Amino acid sequence: MAAVRLRKAFRYPEDSDEEHEELDEVEQERVIQRLQGQNDARNAQYSLIFTIIPLLSATIFLPSVLSAASVAERFLSLVGLASLSVTAYIMRTSPLRLDPKGKKPMSVADERLARIRAVLVPANGAVCLLLAVLYCFIGAGSSYGSRPVLYLIPGAMLVTILLAQQVMLSVDLTSLKDLQYEYKGA
Repeated sequence: MAAVRLRKAFRYPEDSDEEHEELDEVEQERVIQRLQGQNDARNAQYSLIFTIIPLLSATIFLPSVLSAASVAERFLSLVGLASLSVTAYIMRTSPLRLDPKGKKPMSVADERLARIRAVLVPANGAVCLLLAVLYCFIGAGSSYGSRPVLYLIPGAMLVTILLAQQVMLSVDLTSLKDLQYEYKGA
């Protein structure tokens, strides 16, 4: 006897014997709060990691800042070091969650910090663009002691940080709150 094959009757998913119990309002709120807590913890971890990465990348410029052969090379290395430091600052001070109502910051310090961040991102982008243009002009036939490809690192880090911020802020649990229903007793 090869194999016995038993046939089962087709059933719709809602005809199953298992009863799916819906969550009441309190249970829904607990689930949403737990998910929000997990998201906040994960965002804090990623924020720390993506703050450390530019700082570690900045160590590449330290030797040429300290012992560069020319003033121009020392200046460009210092600019790259400053750009990576600003990139780390942008990541560290970025909000981990969007304000659900789109309100402005409540305190004067928060408002000032938001204005500083709004200026730092384009300014740092301009510095990174300047370093990339200098890389194109300096090229491989450079008399500089450091490799000019290092001047592309600040731009790559800035793009990485901005993408990481967008991904972290893309998780929005307010849509779950909109789906939450009001449980009415009998």
